[in-house]
Amino acid sequence: RVYGGNSEATHYSPLKQINRANVKQLELAWSYDTGETGGLQTSPLEVGGVLFGVSPSQKVFAIDAATGQLKWKFDSGIVGTQPVRGLAYWASPDNRDRRIIVGVMNFLYELNAETGKPIPSFGTDGRIDLREGLGRDVSTGFVALTSPAVVYKDLFIVGGRLPETLPALPG
Repeated sequence: RVYGGNSEATHYSPLKQINRANVKQLELAWSYDTGETGGLQTSPLEVGGVLFGVSPSQKVFAIDAATGQLKWKFDSGIVGTQPVRGLAYWASPDNRDRRIIVGVMNFLYELNAETGKPIPSFGTDGRIDLREGLGRDVSTGFVALTSPAVVYKDLFIVGGRLPETLPALPG
């Protein structure tokens, strides 16, 4: 449910079904081809039998984790030119509202985890431009979200890539 395996991002799994004695017996169950060129630098999430990931050009997809069948794909229309390491998941306490939080360049999106559609009430039509509200000209600002958001209750925290030259945006 979270990047890095747990909320501490330790990359550790306590699962014991696969071990040194039987790992050589594993076989490919399915594969998914994004149909794109370029390196995939994302760590997917699996929540409730659905695998969520990001393609090399930063299209977000959901796949049935048991069958490998595509459930939905979201294309923001923006071609990503920076790596994306992953995405984040958030659910309301009653689990009725489930969202994928993902960065595509300078935009942060909240998508409905069931449909892949942007959440209209989030930002402007489901996205926030992280260059806005910083007291700088948005057209000259550069920020690229390269890491997944960290979710704490109803708050998420993002970091990204900023230029080291002027006109630099505040961190």
